[in-house]
Amino acid sequence: MAGPSTIKVPLLKFKVNEPTGNNPYTYLSALLQGNREKVKIIEILNQVTIMTELTIRKTLPSDTGQIIEFTRNTFPWGGDYVPNAINEWISEGTAYVAVIKNHVVGVMNMVLIRETSTAWLEGIRVHPPSYRRMGIGRALTEYVLNEAVKNGIRHVMLMIADWNEPSHRLARSLGFHEVLTLFTGVAKPSPVSIVRGEAMREVIRNALRKTNGYYCMTRKHWLCTRATEDFVMTIINEVYIGRGGIGLGEFSVGGPPTMPAKTEVLATENGDFENYYGRFIVYEKELNQAQAKA
Repeated sequence: MAGPSTIKVPLLKFKVNEPTGNNPYTYLSALLQGNREKVKIIEILNQVTIMTELTIRKTLPSDTGQIIEFTRNTFPWGGDYVPNAINEWISEGTAYVAVIKNHVVGVMNMVLIRETSTAWLEGIRVHPPSYRRMGIGRALTEYVLNEAVKNGIRHVMLMIADWNEPSHRLARSLGFHEVLTLFTGVAKPSPVSIVRGEAMREVIRNALRKTNGYYCMTRKHWLCTRATEDFVMTIINEVYIGRGGIGLGEFSVGGPPTMPAKTEVLATENGDFENYYGRFIVYEKELNQAQAKA
C-alpha cells in the first residue's frame, strides 16, 4: 500500500510485578532503589513503545522548523550545517525523516550519484537527548539503504568525524568498512603546476590509484564516491601538481593540500591549513540488490 513506511518491531514480552512502561514514578523509584534490572526492563519497554510508533518518510517543507530547531545545537561549539542545507535537500527530494506522533525525531540526506552507482549519506541527526540510544539512527539508515537498493545503487558511502565513536560503531555494525582517512579544512595556497585538457587524464589516473578509485569533493556537498577518470574529467577542468601532492579540484591526494588558492579541501594527507576542521573517516558498504524490501 502506498504511503509512508512504518518500522515494525517484534513484540517483546516481560514479566514484571508492577506497572512499568511510561510511568515516571515507577522509573524514578527503580532508579532510587538501585534496581538496575528493573530500570533496564523499563527502558526496553519504553524503547519498544517508541519504535512501534516510528514512521520514516521523505521530508516535507512543513518539517523544516522542527529539523532546524533540534539540529541547531548538535555540537557544543555550534556550526551544524544541517539548518542551512535542509531547505535545499527538501527541494531536491533527497532528505528523509523519522517521525513519532507528528514529531520529527531524526533526519538524513541521501545523494545518488548514478554515474558511479554510489549513494552518499550525510546529515544523520537524531533529536537530542530524548530519542537517542533508541535505535532511531539505525532504523533511519536501514530504511535509506533499502531505498538505495530499490534505485539500483551498488555502493553506499558516508563520512564520520574521527572523534564520533558512537557513529563509528553504528556504521561498522551496519556492515560499513573504512576506505579513506581525510584531513579537512581551509588550505593555504601552495606552489603548483596546472594541467588542463586531455593531459589531465594521466594525472587523474595516478591520483585514483593512490585512493583505490575514490574521489571526493566539497562543492554543494562534502561527498565521496567511487570514480573513474572519465567521471572526474566531467567534474573538474584543471588539476594541480605540487610538493608531492595532486589536487583534483577540492580533493588533495598523496601529499599535503595542493591548491593554488585558499580553498576548503578534503585531503588524504595532513598539511598546511589556515583553518583546520579535523580528521574524518570515510566508510563504504556494498549493497545486495536481492535484499530490497517493498
